[in-house]
Amino acid sequence: MSDVKYRDADAADAEALAAFAERTFTETFGHLYPPEDLTSYVEAKYRARVVAGEIAEPETRYRLALRGDSIIGYCKVGVVDMEVDATDALELHRLYVDSSAKGAGVAQALMDEALAWARGKGAKRMYLSVWENNTRAQAFYRRYGFEHVGEHKFMVGRVADRDFIWRLTL
Repeated sequence: MSDVKYRDADAADAEALAAFAERTFTETFGHLYPPEDLTSYVEAKYRARVVAGEIAEPETRYRLALRGDSIIGYCKVGVVDMEVDATDALELHRLYVDSSAKGAGVAQALMDEALAWARGKGAKRMYLSVWENNTRAQAFYRRYGFEHVGEHKFMVGRVADRDFIWRLTL
């Protein structure tokens, strides 16, 4: 998509990014959870004040894909937040693309930039977790060489999803 521009998020993006992140998470996974658990998760992860705090963290990078002034995709990379060997490693916490941009290379561009940034930070490995039934995402990560190395519980409110832990040697 030649009309897509990529840049790092800044404080002024927090509200729009939080709204986009909530919408894409809810569209993708919202049907899996009781409303109170989904609401609890969204309050903890996708409010502008939370996203603004994360944008301000020097070890966290939010990269945006924009069409005009509208966010159509993003990824978040930062400190490993799973029980794995985090020495010289970073974690891809999120990578979401609007349904209107799926299949157009936006996810690939965001992933390429995330991996380049991690290498530039001296990371030797990149981890991510992916829901056990998200076969589209798993196929995407497999194309990059990520390997399934474990499992963990991904909590959404009181609901524990079974997520696979995947690792890529950089």
